[in-house]
Amino acid sequence: MDLELLKFRAETMQKIRAFFIERKYLELDTPALSSSLIPETCLEVFKTEYVEPWTGEKKDMYLVPSPEIYMKRIISQHKVSVFQLSKCYRNVESAGRIHSPEFTMLEYYTMNASYKESMAITEDLFNVLLPPLPTNGEPDPWQHLRPPFTHLSMNDAFKKYAGFYLSEAETPAELAEHARRLGIAELPDSPFSKWPWDDLYELILVQCVEPALVNEPKPVFLTDYPAKAACLAKDVPPAKKGGEPLWKERWELYACGTELANCYTEEDNPENVRAYFKTEGRLKNETALIPHATDDEYWTVFKDFPHCSGVAMGVDRLIMLLAGRKSIESVLPFPFRTQPGCY
Repeated sequence: MDLELLKFRAETMQKIRAFFIERKYLELDTPALSSSLIPETCLEVFKTEYVEPWTGEKKDMYLVPSPEIYMKRIISQHKVSVFQLSKCYRNVESAGRIHSPEFTMLEYYTMNASYKESMAITEDLFNVLLPPLPTNGEPDPWQHLRPPFTHLSMNDAFKKYAGFYLSEAETPAELAEHARRLGIAELPDSPFSKWPWDDLYELILVQCVEPALVNEPKPVFLTDYPAKAACLAKDVPPAKKGGEPLWKERWELYACGTELANCYTEEDNPENVRAYFKTEGRLKNETALIPHATDDEYWTVFKDFPHCSGVAMGVDRLIMLLAGRKSIESVLPFPFRTQPGCY
C-alpha cells in the first residue's frame, strides 16, 4: 500500500468520525474480546484463552465479529446515538478481493429512528465522503456512487432478477422448483427437497439476485427482508390487522455489486430477543465449527431498550470503492496472510 493510499485511508476515517461527532453521536471504544457472543449461524468466530496469572486457570474468550453485543448494552443504559470504528474478526472466511478474516467495521445507531431514517443518514455520509460535484461542465466520475440511491424491495428484486415474487413462494417445494428452473445445481448428497425455506431463499439470493445488482447504475438499498429468515430486526407491520408479518425492517446496501452495509430497525421486544437467542443458539451449537458461549441473560438488556436503528458498514470495502479500486487488499496497510511473519 503506497503512501497516498495510506493518507486517503486516514482521511476517510477522519471524515467518518467528524460526520458522526458533528451530529452529536457518541464515539465508543468497546472490547475486542468477549466471554460470550450473539449466536449467528451465518458466521464463525475466533476462539482464544485468558490465563489467570496466579492460578493458571484458563477461560475461553472470543474475538468479536461485531461490537454490537457491547454497543447495545450502552444504548440500553444511556439511550444516546452512538458510533464506533473497530476491528472485527470472522473465522473460516476467505481472504481476497472483498473478504478478510480481520476487517474494519463502522457501526452507528440512531435514536428514535427506523431503517428508513438510516437510509437518509447513510446517503448523507456518502455525500460527505465523495468529492464535490464538478463545476466546470466535466462529467462526474463519482456519479455511480452519488446519492440518491435506488430502493428495491427484496420481493421486487426476486421478481426482477429471479423471475418470481418471493411472497408467492411460501413453501420449500416452491422455492426448490424455482431453483431448478434457474439452473442452480443440486448437491448429490443434499437434494433441494431436503432444504429448509430460508436456506433455499439464501441460495437463490446469492446465486441469482446479488450478482445481478452490479448492473444497477446506482448503489441499491435492498429492503424488507423475509420474516422467515430470522434476525434481530423489527417486523414490518402486516397489511391486514392480525395477519402474519411477512417482512423485516431491514436493508442491505450494495454498491457496484458489492455488499457494503446491513441495517435493522432494532428489535426492542425482550421476549422476541430471548426467543431468537434460544433458537439461533441451538442451531449454532448444532452446526458451528467453533461453538461459543452465549449470555442467557442478554435479553434483559432489551427490557428498557429505546426505539432505534443500527447500521453496520464494511469500511475496507467503502474505502476500496471511494478509491476506485477493485480489491480491499489494495487499501489495507497489511492484507491478511497465513504465512509466518508479519502479514
